[in-house]
Amino acid sequence: MRAAYAKNGEARSVPMNAVLTETLKAIRINATDDGAVFRSRHGTSYKSFRSAFEKAVHKAGLVDFTFHDLRHTFASRLVMAGENLPTVKELMGHKDISMTLRYTHLSSDHKRQAVRQLERFGHQVPTKVPTVAQEPAKGHTQVFDFPRVGR
Repeated sequence: MRAAYAKNGEARSVPMNAVLTETLKAIRINATDDGAVFRSRHGTSYKSFRSAFEKAVHKAGLVDFTFHDLRHTFASRLVMAGENLPTVKELMGHKDISMTLRYTHLSSDHKRQAVRQLERFGHQVPTKVPTVAQEPAKGHTQVFDFPRVGR
């Protein structure tokens, strides 16, 4: 899919996956010879999706939902699916990865699953627990030695 009117004025392409392709086919939307996928009822290319999108949002009964919300969803779902940030950055058209980080929001369930990954270390007990006198100097990190037990 090509965005000819991107915010920064640069045209760029984002590949369509099979789900999107099949969805568009199911509603009888096909790319034309010039590559345009979305056209008005008069057959002309849209200059902006805003009015069509806003009409669809209203018709669906959605409240406080903007086209921009789709960008946040796109980035967040890619990251939660395990895609790396540089790839998401490129797909989003960002120049800097810090902007990509603003778009990625992890679900509570995703965060819980991530923390559960630490449970595999739960059977391990440190061989050495520091006393107050042995605490690391300010600015240094304490690292514990956890032997592999039972695995």
